[in-house]
Amino acid sequence: MTMTTLDFIPADTLFFRDSRPLQAGSGYGRGANWPLPGVLHSALRTALLRMAGPLPDGKRAEGFVRPSQREAGRSEIKIGAAEFQWLNLHGPFPVDGNGCTYFPMPRDLVPGPNGTVARLRPEMNSSGENNLPAVMTHRLASYERPSKTGLGDWADREFLARYLDGADGLPTPRKITLWDTEPRIGVAIDPATQTAAEGRLYAAQHLRLRRDIRLRFAVADPPDHKLQMAGERNLTASSLDGTTLQLGGEQRFGQITKAVSSLELPSVPMRGARVKWLLLTPAIFAHGWRPGWIGDNGEVKLRVIPPRDEARRQRRRARREEGWHYDGARDSAPRIHARLAAACIGKPQVLGGWELLGETNDPDDGPGRAKATFLAVPAGSVFYFEATGENPTAEATQLANVLQARCRSDFYGEKGYGLGVCGTWNFYDRAS
Repeated sequence: MTMTTLDFIPADTLFFRDSRPLQAGSGYGRGANWPLPGVLHSALRTALLRMAGPLPDGKRAEGFVRPSQREAGRSEIKIGAAEFQWLNLHGPFPVDGNGCTYFPMPRDLVPGPNGTVARLRPEMNSSGENNLPAVMTHRLASYERPSKTGLGDWADREFLARYLDGADGLPTPRKITLWDTEPRIGVAIDPATQTAAEGRLYAAQHLRLRRDIRLRFAVADPPDHKLQMAGERNLTASSLDGTTLQLGGEQRFGQITKAVSSLELPSVPMRGARVKWLLLTPAIFAHGWRPGWIGDNGEVKLRVIPPRDEARRQRRRARREEGWHYDGARDSAPRIHARLAAACIGKPQVLGGWELLGETNDPDDGPGRAKATFLAVPAGSVFYFEATGENPTAEATQLANVLQARCRSDFYGEKGYGLGVCGTWNFYDRAS
């Protein structure tokens, strides 16, 4: 899959509100948050649809009914437009004027003594009682002297590469301020008169990027194994170069430009039989904190996928047919023999939003309806896997190949959720 790297340069402040309610007169808009991948994905697809023709004013196109929806009795689903469904996203990540890209700080790093950085590692002999899920075989531990000095929220690519390589003696990551929080006072607008509503003030936080900081992301090009839809007018991600994009709330906008260099995610050579998977974007998993491709016993369900496998593409298209169900016994792709050993996960991140084309039963509610709310595993969370089988080192390499720089979220992976990179890890032996 080829990807085009683009930069978003805001014209002023940005507003990315969290899931807490905001109502004029009684609410506070916490909008100084880093944009979620889904917000950027929707903005990009809307921009392409607008370039291709009029935006849809309702849900009239035929959509894909997932097996779970068919089991619930739904035989069809409507979407606003069928064009540009090939749009896949990596990012966004902040990049400075020197071209240095920053990624979320791993959550298994803790401050050590004298400004050093300590690691949390799976303990070799995890004895004693704990309240961890039974699927985990090891608990995380660090016996370094604790420190009250906190780590920053972001790390540069060079630091993350050393972290993923499992090297000891990590340098202290430099703390960088990428944006400032700017308070604003707003007033509600009466939709009938388009004038200020009396007594309907609200306070909001806006995000103002520092000088030369921009948003960098990579967008997939259309697939080469099938023709584009006629309504797409041969538009691609490169068609957005030089255009103005509205992103986030409060009608904030900026310019899209083609990046001077491609988005390079941290990557290290794999060695040994242990794989660490670091999330660079939030992920929505089927079992809460645990991905759907990890079984109840901790076994990894992923398989080795050969590139450009037309037979597998045919099987994927068959998922749209009535009565389809996955039969692992008939899947010819070889299994990857590995299991989950431990995980270091942050507090769940609430994801929601508003669907402008959604139908509502109450005309007084206005257009649209609320989207489904998800609890996502936040960026920076880490999963530890240990390969098994006759050749654990080869199995670990195969696992890293299907996880590295791929979006493995069970929901909305095409929108950039669940993007991760792989590294190596070693047990923490307390006796040593």
